[in-house]
Amino acid sequence: MKLLTAAILALVLGLAVAWYTYFYKRRSTPYWVLAFFRFGWIGMLFFALFAPEQEEQVVVEQPQLISVRIDSSASLKSPVNGILDVLFDFEKKASVKWILSDFNSKQERNDELPWIYIGDGHIGVPAGTAPLASVLLEANALLSPPLIKNVIVPDRVEIGAKFDYRVRFNAGPESVHATFNGKSQNKSAAAFIAPDLPGRYLLTLTAEKNGIEDVIERSIEVVPYFNSIQVISPYPHPHVGMVTRLAQELGFTYHLLSWKEAKTQLKQLPTVAIGGGAVVFEQLDAQLDKPILWLDSSNEPPQGVADRIRTPKTLAFIGGPEYYTIRKRDKKKDKLQRIGQNWNGRGINWFQNGLAYPETGSVFRALIKGLLRDSRPDELRVSGPERLYQSQEAEWVVSVVNNRSLAQAAAVEMKITRDSEIFDVPQAIAIEGNGYIFSTSFSNAGTYALEINAEASNDPYSWRSTISVLPASIEQYRPFNKAFWDRHSKKELFRATDERTLQIALDNWELVGRSMVRTKKTPQHTLWWYWGAFLIFAFAEWLLRRRKGLS
Repeated sequence: MKLLTAAILALVLGLAVAWYTYFYKRRSTPYWVLAFFRFGWIGMLFFALFAPEQEEQVVVEQPQLISVRIDSSASLKSPVNGILDVLFDFEKKASVKWILSDFNSKQERNDELPWIYIGDGHIGVPAGTAPLASVLLEANALLSPPLIKNVIVPDRVEIGAKFDYRVRFNAGPESVHATFNGKSQNKSAAAFIAPDLPGRYLLTLTAEKNGIEDVIERSIEVVPYFNSIQVISPYPHPHVGMVTRLAQELGFTYHLLSWKEAKTQLKQLPTVAIGGGAVVFEQLDAQLDKPILWLDSSNEPPQGVADRIRTPKTLAFIGGPEYYTIRKRDKKKDKLQRIGQNWNGRGINWFQNGLAYPETGSVFRALIKGLLRDSRPDELRVSGPERLYQSQEAEWVVSVVNNRSLAQAAAVEMKITRDSEIFDVPQAIAIEGNGYIFSTSFSNAGTYALEINAEASNDPYSWRSTISVLPASIEQYRPFNKAFWDRHSKKELFRATDERTLQIALDNWELVGRSMVRTKKTPQHTLWWYWGAFLIFAFAEWLLRRRKGLS
């Protein structure tokens, strides 16, 4: 309702009530003064009821909300109290409101606000937007990383075999000392000879620089046979020579046996059997659980027309050519055949055909390579750190790999203990390719035992190791993130390094506040004099009525 309409209604209703009360009911003696007072307070009452609110456009100034993320890490040397005092003084006179938060915690609602960084800059790459400005303070001297970064050495070697080790360093040491099974080396890269007894042996590596000593240990399993082939032949044969020549190229050892020696010295190894009849081969197959390659003992030169034969897919998969060529020594149409896990290569003079046709020699090479691959058991592979700092995230990638280096689906679990007490049981997170990730962090320094158990295709696997946690936090060794700060230096409004430079930057900051226009509605009758006049009219009428004796 408009103001004029409300005033007219109040006037009409006030006149109507006054007329009815003092003129219509009292026609003989009308009371003009009383009618005036009645008209006054009744009209004011109806006007207060009908009058619209008074609208006023009010501009409300709003301070700009800016998040101040404080990186109070262990590497920070300079205190932040003085910096905060400067910011709070600026807040009192500028259109800004600081929202304080911990840089290393989740920002939640503050994540969408523009933010200012306060710290030493020794950070990772933060998620989200770049900082509006920064105050980069002085940091403590960083802890030097361990001298030894890691050691490259096989986890498993064969008895009596020579194996190499190589140590990688974060900083060049003054001296290096390695010990294994009572033997010593003073080189960062050298070799040891495995003992003749199977078991687990400890390789200890010590490095020293500026009086600081760093030690790391690796457990090496010594096994009776590993990556080996046994060759059974009635007499020296060119096929034997082909196997021994491939030993160095493919990196395996070999054991030569006669058929007579095989009766008492047979080993559970992939086998190349030269000669022997079908009955002998069946007996050999019954004794071994490893694959066998059966070859002829005859060395008669091949005759006849050369045949071009397609290579079995399993051999082509590991590097064999698509086809191979052979000349038969007789009219038989023999060719290389797969029988279960075994190979039948009889009827082919591999030596002479290999000399005549290079692709045939390549197929024989793939045969030997396939024997090694097929005889290798599935294994549990674990990749992870050997040492880390307190609070540093540790991650292990686990997979069960078959003899074709393909990861298998498995059920895996991990347990971490310290002094025989369970520290953590991380949960496995599956990743693409049948791999699994375990992760955790260590709040206390010390040595922890790691145990991973897996099961794939109803076969159990296990892995044991240790990890050393050094007494430090990640902020004490993480370097200044120069790349991040250089990338955002041109986008920042200012970059200060202490209280003085921050004060100068804030004084020069043309901070524009935010304003909001709001409509303020005020009732017309909220003034004191309005209700004062109302009461005067009502009281005056009441008083005159009493004096005139009107009820």
